[in-house]
Amino acid sequence: MGDRAAGNQSGLLSLLALERPFVAASAVSATLATALGLVPFFAVAQMAAAIYAQPVRADEVRTLAFTAALALGARAVLVAVANMCAHVAAFRVLHVLRMRLVRKLGEVPLSFFSRHGTGELKKTLLDDVNDIEAFIAHNFPDAVAAVVVPLSTAVALFWVDWRMTLASLAMAPLAIGSMAIALRNSGQAHAEWNDVRNRTNAALLEYLRGIHVIKTFGLTARRFGDLSRAIGQGLQWMERFMRTNGRGYGLFAALIGSSLLVLVPLGGWLYLQGSLTLEALVLFLVLGPQLLTSMLRLTFAQGNLDRISLSVARINDMLASPSLSAPGGAVNPAHHGVSFRGVSFRYDEGGPEVLREVSFDAKPGQVTALVGPSGAGKTTLVRLVARLWEPTGGAVELGGVDVRALSLDALLSKLSLVFQDVFLFHGTLRDNLTMAREQATQAELDAACRAARAYDFIDALPQKYETVVGERGARLSGGEKQRLSIARALLKDAPVLLLDEATAFADPENEARIQEALSELAIGRTVLVVAHRLSTIATADHIVVLDGGRVADQGTHEALLARCPLYQRLWHSHTDALDWSMGAPAKEAAPC
Repeated sequence: MGDRAAGNQSGLLSLLALERPFVAASAVSATLATALGLVPFFAVAQMAAAIYAQPVRADEVRTLAFTAALALGARAVLVAVANMCAHVAAFRVLHVLRMRLVRKLGEVPLSFFSRHGTGELKKTLLDDVNDIEAFIAHNFPDAVAAVVVPLSTAVALFWVDWRMTLASLAMAPLAIGSMAIALRNSGQAHAEWNDVRNRTNAALLEYLRGIHVIKTFGLTARRFGDLSRAIGQGLQWMERFMRTNGRGYGLFAALIGSSLLVLVPLGGWLYLQGSLTLEALVLFLVLGPQLLTSMLRLTFAQGNLDRISLSVARINDMLASPSLSAPGGAVNPAHHGVSFRGVSFRYDEGGPEVLREVSFDAKPGQVTALVGPSGAGKTTLVRLVARLWEPTGGAVELGGVDVRALSLDALLSKLSLVFQDVFLFHGTLRDNLTMAREQATQAELDAACRAARAYDFIDALPQKYETVVGERGARLSGGEKQRLSIARALLKDAPVLLLDEATAFADPENEARIQEALSELAIGRTVLVVAHRLSTIATADHIVVLDGGRVADQGTHEALLARCPLYQRLWHSHTDALDWSMGAPAKEAAPC
């Protein structure tokens, strides 16, 4: 635990080292500001002696007042410099961290996201990075002052009178003991609170995503189980923490303000005995309590450091996550055909195999369709081509080259993907379409949209391509989003087209038109398509039938219909579903 904490704090130091000049300037300015903050206390003590002198030393009082004011003015300037430098360093570190994390998320396989929930990722990407920025910008100068103030104050007071200095610290052992009680198991407490926050974040995100379902069924936040439990667990944790640690915090707060209980009687007695000057007495009465009170700032600084160390640890864990393997050199595929060579796959180590020894070829210029029952592994195969997942056995090849031997940029430049679950970013139609090719001309954009049968509905919009689609394309229908996704893939004009139920949300008329466009697009290209409606792939050049993660058969529609029992059942189920109508039962399926 100690080694891990030390490593986390070392990680924080490495972050501070990224902007060493600004961090150093902030630390020096904060230190000087703290030193100047002591000057008024000494000036007040000297002024008290000058005022009570006979006669009053008015010139000395004015000089001391001017000195105190000058020190306070200089301190204000240095505090501003310290905060400015700290903020510059903080925002630069924030930029570096966010860019590193974004690059890392682009390098990891999809299995990373199945192991880490949305709430956990949001906590690291937003909350943890923001906490580090806030620590550097706001808490770092205070942390420097929290160390400098007690040391500089103790040295100054010890030089004036060691007896009163020890009296100022008389309550320190009790305060430290009470704080040790309050901070016991603080690392475990921070970790538990982080888990509670992760569960609450995940439940809140799920609640917001499913708000239409929740409203439809008249549910409330209290009846939404995960969210209600997460909020309740947060309250329980806080109550338990305060019962366990609250007394220590309360006792500490009382003790750090109690130094005057010792300073006043001792200082008065020493002054009456003539062994303590009036200046020294006043100095200890105004500055002595600050020596113990500064421990409170030091405690807060330590608490912030512990919390930030956990944030650093979570960020470092994410950055250390294994990335997709990078090739050693440039390799050029001989063609754009896709081949599966004994491919096996499981989502989790030790989990069941989703794919088992799958082998087939998707040839250039042909449409290869994947069919089979739900859970047969169709979508997984498509995603293996794009390295969204990595096979656990065998190889996926592009043009005779293992896709793992290609750089990710080189591989993705040859692929266009259209998935059933279309994601559109909050922006204009043009922004979402030109993600495929930023330099696309208006004519190319129009051509792609016409081919995807999206041009007509875009042209009918008041702002046409400049229409804002809303978050996740909320202002568009499912069919419109699907056609935009196809247009985006067409605009990319890649030699390999991967389609996962690309016509799922199209009406029959547009579905037929999209099929025509995809047929034209397939010329000279490799098309790998997943379809549940078998009528959409009956004319495919090659059909691969999957069952339980294995290849049950492959061939043309006519050949499979003649010899493959599974394909026969799928085809008859499909045609029976087409004949079904409300109030009339489906006709008896033909025997295989």
